[in-house]
Amino acid sequence: MLTAESLTPYLSALADLFFPQRCVGCERRASDLLCLGCFEALPRVGRPVCARCGAPTAFETKACDTCKGVDFGFESARAPLRYEGVGEEIVHSLKYRGYTRVVGRLAAPLMAAVLDRGERFDAVVPVPLHRSRLRRRGFNQAELLARGVAAAINAPVSDTLHVVRKTRDQVELSAAERRANVEGAYAVRGVARGRVLLVDDVFTTGATTSSCAATLLRAGADEVHAISLCRTC
Repeated sequence: MLTAESLTPYLSALADLFFPQRCVGCERRASDLLCLGCFEALPRVGRPVCARCGAPTAFETKACDTCKGVDFGFESARAPLRYEGVGEEIVHSLKYRGYTRVVGRLAAPLMAAVLDRGERFDAVVPVPLHRSRLRRRGFNQAELLARGVAAAINAPVSDTLHVVRKTRDQVELSAAERRANVEGAYAVRGVARGRVLLVDDVFTTGATTSSCAATLLRAGADEVHAISLCRTC
């Protein structure tokens, strides 16, 4: 006699056949990286946003109350998702679980979509990792994202930016401490030219992005624009 218990292995095998992977957002079986529910729950930043830092705003503005008076090195920053819910799970799946498929199938298209149509860049530059962190993780998630975005917008990737001193983990630091932590931590090999798109996984206070952008400007870049997969809001 067939019972629910005896049928479980067969039902599981059948589910694996039709839904061969797990949703990045909820870990349930899905036919793609995200199930329909998690795709619809993507915490999109949307519009309007601050033209300078990319934070959601009530109306279009060149500089919002949050970034007004802050000396950023970049011209603008954009991100398609808020760093919460499914957005946070996507970052964690890439950064901590090494699930690199999310880059080409999900992250890079979302990031490219928030850039202005027809916008051109002379180089796409990832925020670098210190060699000790790179050795421990095995890859730089910002570099993977940069390569995905560069392919989507038909621009070259440049690894000219590198870390010259190790910094503390930024997670528990205040905005002022973050800026001090990354001051002088980056350098450019050779020169930078033209309009540069700087890529990272998460934008929080903009300290790391700004320090990298300022370094690129000193090395000869005309202007630097930043893009990340997620931002804290």
